[in-house]
Order: sequence, then structure tokens, then C-alpha cells
Amino acid sequence: MVYDPRKTLKNSEKSQLCDHVNCNKVAEHRAPKSRENLREYYWFCLEHVREYNKSWNYFEDMSEEQISTYRHNSATWHRPTWDLGNKNQNSQFKIKEPYGLFNGETDNNTERSNSRRTTTTAPVAKALNVMSLKPSASPTEVKDRYKQLAKKFHPDLNSGSKDAEERLKRVNEAYSLLVSSGYV
Repeated sequence: MVYDPRKTLKNSEKSQLCDHVNCNKVAEHRAPKSRENLREYYWFCLEHVREYNKSWNYFEDMSEEQISTYRHNSATWHRPTWDLGNKNQNSQFKIKEPYGLFNGETDNNTERSNSRRTTTTAPVAKALNVMSLKPSASPTEVKDRYKQLAKKFHPDLNSGSKDAEERLKRVNEAYSLLVSSGYV
């Protein structure tokens, strides 16, 4: 009877024989075939995989400069990168940014915010009036005023007064309108 190493594995799994010439041992270890394709393997027994590993050099046929470049690029997983802050250097990467928040299109943010506050619509002006604020009020002033009025007219602090409850409803509606309109 001839010994067949494939029949010795558990669960009747088929095994591979060593890829080394004239070796009939079971191949349990894999080794990459080339640097270009690391997903194709040779299968070796323990003795031959040790021999293969001693002789295999990933950086074979590469110059010192190529090795240095490879090592540098491995820090970013060989993905393209560019220097932070150099927007014009990489024309391939552009973000559509309608409000100019992250690029240098507007030199001062106060221009945009002031123009918005001077041209208030009728509902926004009415909401600001309900909260006793001027049209030039900043978003932080609106938020602070809302907190003050919500505390002042809260039903728990006014013994369930219907007038305070109605006033709180109007303040809540006004603040909701200011938030939805983008004022706050």
C-alpha cells in the first residue's frame, strides 16, 4: 500500500503537495509568487518555505530611491496626498462650496452676516418683534433672549397662568421661525 499524504488530513479535506521539485510532502505554508501579485501563492512544506523565505527579497531589482519612495508612500497606504493648505496645487480635488466658508472667496464674514440682518423679511421681523429684539440682533443674542423668555413665561413659574402660557407659545413659534429661516 502506498502512503498518500492527502488522506491524512482531518475532515477529508484535500491537501496540496509541496510545489518544490521532487517533494511529496504536504504543503501547509503559502508564499507569494511575486511582488506584483501578492495574492498568488506557492505552497510549500515547512522545510521548503523556510528555504524560500531566506532567498526571497521583496525589494529585489529596486534602486535605493525606489525603495525610499515606496517606504514613504506606505505611510499613506499608497494613496495620493497633497500638502495641507495648498488648495491650488491639486486641481483634481475640488469641493463645491456655495457659501465660501472654507475658501478665500469672502475676505470678511461680517459682510455676509450684516447683509442678512439688514434685509429681514416680514415674518422674521415679526418674530424678532415678538422676542423684543432689533433686526440687527446676532444669533447669540436671539438664543440668549429665547432662554430668558422661556424661563420667564414657563407655566411652572407662573402658577399655570393662561397669559404666560400663550406668551410662551408665541415665543416658541417665533424662535422656531427664526431657526427654520436660517437667522439663528
